[in-house]
Amino acid sequence: MTAGLSAVVAAEVGELRLDVALDALPGEVVAVVGPNGAGKSTLLRALAGLIPLTAGRVVMGGTVLEDAATGHRLPPEQRPVALVFQDRLLFPHLSALDNVAFGLRCQGVRRAEAGRRAQAWLDRLGVGHRAASRPATLSGGEAQRVALARALAVEPALLLLDEPLAALDVEARAALRRELRPLMAGAGVRVLVTHDPLQAMILADRLVVLEHGRVVQHGKPREVAERPRSPWVAELVGVNLLRGHGRDDGVELADGGWLAAPGAGRGPVLAVVHPRAVAVHRRPPEGSPRNVWLGRSEAVELLGDRARVRVALDGRPPLVAEVTPAAVADLALHEGGQVWVTVKATEVRVFPA
Repeated sequence: MTAGLSAVVAAEVGELRLDVALDALPGEVVAVVGPNGAGKSTLLRALAGLIPLTAGRVVMGGTVLEDAATGHRLPPEQRPVALVFQDRLLFPHLSALDNVAFGLRCQGVRRAEAGRRAQAWLDRLGVGHRAASRPATLSGGEAQRVALARALAVEPALLLLDEPLAALDVEARAALRRELRPLMAGAGVRVLVTHDPLQAMILADRLVVLEHGRVVQHGKPREVAERPRSPWVAELVGVNLLRGHGRDDGVELADGGWLAAPGAGRGPVLAVVHPRAVAVHRRPPEGSPRNVWLGRSEAVELLGDRARVRVALDGRPPLVAEVTPAAVADLALHEGGQVWVTVKATEVRVFPA
């Protein structure tokens, strides 16, 4: 790949050993997601040149930024890269306008032209009226918009965003999330680190999932959502994931027990059950459902017009059910206690592990 990003990144920071291959095309937005300590921010810092590689190679647009084998390494300031940190790191002694103009001036743009472009980006991000303000006088949302304007103004070949919305309140985060995708549109590569599944699904063309410093899954958001390959990914996309061994008409679960699922095939498999397919009962269910378990209602989370109920099962991972708030009240699920859960066999999706 010559036009976009082609990177093999091996780095060590403390106990973390990062070993990641990452490719991205021009104009593509890649979201890097994973649990805390997975190496997401370390990956961005390595791409930016803030952390040296122990092995690997980073090529952007045909230009080698770093090659551990030859010792070639461009310093951060010489890379066509802009990095937006979660805590913004604006220059406190400069106005918002001068913060945005700083990178342009470093590129050799004349003062007047740099100021004009900086003002245009502040206007585009809705904070043009704060151009003369110092960072200490800006709200969190305003400061983050200035930081984004500073990064975007230099038109980097590679834009790296490290949790760009995490420090904002809910209202400011939602407003900026709506605006971020068109702002990131362009010829360059955009790599976004986020812990917010909604942000990842909305903004990204492709997801890369890191766990323990390695890629465990990648693909388009819909592909990852439909076929999660780890419990963390399943939780990210809001489904139940069960591992086991296919036996034609069901799955022999790795944690014990049996899950009826037509067409499960043979060999190691992953079974996905959407929370909406999990029914919760206070009494033993009538009829003869093929998948029924006894458990305890542990937690209830309200999500708009739905509620998610976490049910602990003896000797196996918990299941999450999605029910109406009325069902929570009728069954007194918020009080905990013993419940039965059932899953229709036809609602189970099985694919090779």
